[in-house]
Amino acid sequence: MNGLRARLSDLLRVETLEATAPAWRASDALLDLGHGLYGETVLVTAEGPRAVARISAGDRLMTFDHGFQVVSHVERLAFSRIPVDIPESMWPLRIPVGLFGNAQDRFIAPDQNILIESDLAEMEFGDPFVLIPARVLAALPQVERVKPSPERVIHRLRFERPELVVTEGGAVLLCDTGSIFDHWEAPDQDRDDGTPLGYSSLPYHEAADLMRREIAHDGGVAAHLAKNLSRMQAYRRAG
Repeated sequence: MNGLRARLSDLLRVETLEATAPAWRASDALLDLGHGLYGETVLVTAEGPRAVARISAGDRLMTFDHGFQVVSHVERLAFSRIPVDIPESMWPLRIPVGLFGNAQDRFIAPDQNILIESDLAEMEFGDPFVLIPARVLAALPQVERVKPSPERVIHRLRFERPELVVTEGGAVLLCDTGSIFDHWEAPDQDRDDGTPLGYSSLPYHEAADLMRREIAHDGGVAAHLAKNLSRMQAYRRAG
């Protein structure tokens, strides 16, 4: 166990560690590369927009539900430190320029939860806001999986509780309390693994079905994207 812990500590750079070092558990599926943010993602901080790569523990980020909240610590994992090929299921999705009002290409981890506003969700769940995994966006013809280069770094921002952080463009992304290592164990801390923040969290197949029906309801992909872009812009103006 000590040897494993040493190897993992060398692999992962954590800007702020808990006072009690976590106990690592061996696993064939050690790294959780499906969740996390890529460095060029721009979030709203108390000091203005800032790329994820420049966010540190102690920074105050705008959240969807609780105003500005303090980042407790940050994990950053460079793909160059991973000695095996990354499976395609973990490759990030490329969001091309303009698709959601972004001025440059954006990348998002496939299982990263994003909050969407859905007319059908409001009818079916009584709340227009639902969390879906980003891999659902691969159904859009403009979105593609891209093999991460060794220079790529995935970032995990952690708060005292799950929080929904807001991007400069109005997108809303979940930062949960888990680690990049999916078997993180911190006995002295409680983990909240329930439904984050009270929103419905849809598994992939249900989320994909909701998106398919929402696109049909809106009159096609172009109309669906235009509606979502308009909502993002309205939220950004209101903020």
